[in-house]
Amino acid sequence: PAESGDLAFERGGKVARVNVDIGDSVKSGQILVSLENGDTSAQLLQAEASLDAARAKLDELKKGTRPEEISLNRSALQNAKDQAAANLQNDYDAALTAMNSAASISKNSLLVLTDIQFSHYGGTDQDSNNIADAKAAVVLELLGINGAGRSASSIVSSFSGGAFGLVQTAAANPTHSNIDNALDKLLSAMQKVRDALYTVTVINDFTATEKTNLNTEKTNINTQITTVSGKEQAISVQKAANDSAIASAEQTLNLALAGSAPEQITAQEANVKSAEANVQNYSAQLLKTFIRSPINGIVTKQEAKIGEIVTAGVVIVSVMSENQFQIEANISEADIAKVAVDNIANVTLDAYGNDVVFKAKVVKIDPGETIIEGVAAYKTTFQFTEEDGRIKSGMTANIDISTATVKDAVSIPQRVVYTKNGDKYVQILDGKNTREVRVKTGLRGSDSYVEIKEGVSEGDKVIMIE
Repeated sequence: PAESGDLAFERGGKVARVNVDIGDSVKSGQILVSLENGDTSAQLLQAEASLDAARAKLDELKKGTRPEEISLNRSALQNAKDQAAANLQNDYDAALTAMNSAASISKNSLLVLTDIQFSHYGGTDQDSNNIADAKAAVVLELLGINGAGRSASSIVSSFSGGAFGLVQTAAANPTHSNIDNALDKLLSAMQKVRDALYTVTVINDFTATEKTNLNTEKTNINTQITTVSGKEQAISVQKAANDSAIASAEQTLNLALAGSAPEQITAQEANVKSAEANVQNYSAQLLKTFIRSPINGIVTKQEAKIGEIVTAGVVIVSVMSENQFQIEANISEADIAKVAVDNIANVTLDAYGNDVVFKAKVVKIDPGETIIEGVAAYKTTFQFTEEDGRIKSGMTANIDISTATVKDAVSIPQRVVYTKNGDKYVQILDGKNTREVRVKTGLRGSDSYVEIKEGVSEGDKVIMIE
């Protein structure tokens, strides 16, 4: 084909869409296959939004600060603080609610553990001692009582110190510091409750209810640890977000109050360039999720399947120009000097025999040699002058190149010309006699004839010398 391409993705990923099949005609730039790119698209949108914001800020700096802008920035700062406080308070309220539930569930898990302990592990064997030690650590941290590893449920239920008490204090006086303290202590206590529950070895003497209760409490305590930990993390994330939002609003107000210094404008211009580069980066990443046809042509290979994971650089689609074919031939060093771009050639294809002739012309001659079996040759490209549906990619061609043409030329067989003393002669029949005539030759044809420029005229009879 005159043009062709083996196409692959520049990055790996999961195939999202396949728009073509083998044999389909395609246009240059048409999307053939695409990868899932929702994350990259979102990143690009975010980068574009950041760029818009950076440009807007640069415009604002260049215009200078107006009183109403300062007023708006003050309001924005206060709004940021108010919103930050409200958001953080919501997280603390949610954490307190979760802690109240978690503290009760933790204490109940301790009581279930105590009931199982008194029913099956009241001795001094290793398992009983392990459970007593684990329980003592739980009671100390959760309820604030030391040495209660073998206390009965009725006694344990009366304890209300430790992390459990801190939760009650936070509920009565929900300051952020009280809630933070209670969160930290309760999480540590719940982890000890979980460890104690998993210390219990289920034995055959357990009733079905005991087994169910133990498994239920394990599930409950794990769920509560996850919930309370999530609330603690939410508070931490919200604090960071609040600091960022307030700092941004304060910076904006300070810039407005200070006015636009030249270095500030320069710095913001740099921010705009950075944002533009970010947009270009994600745009480039997004383009890598598409395979587009580089030419107008036809699909000759398509191996992509929706949902499969493809690797970067692996060819999955091939295209070639439709009805536009070329021939590449290696011409020997001896003949290449005779060939030039735009020379016309007659071409036959093995598929159709010598009677079917196609026209082509030379479109390119490589300047560098190609060594074939130790002999220098030069790759020459021919292009068919007319489209023809019979021509297929990969066919074998035989080429006759017309390197020069003379119309209405006088020509004779090359073998009747002979050389003497550096000149060329022929024998002409003149009546019954022969005479030797010096001639000047021109082009040599592929049919063993040679052009005669001087010495012989049309109609003269030349003699072949054996």
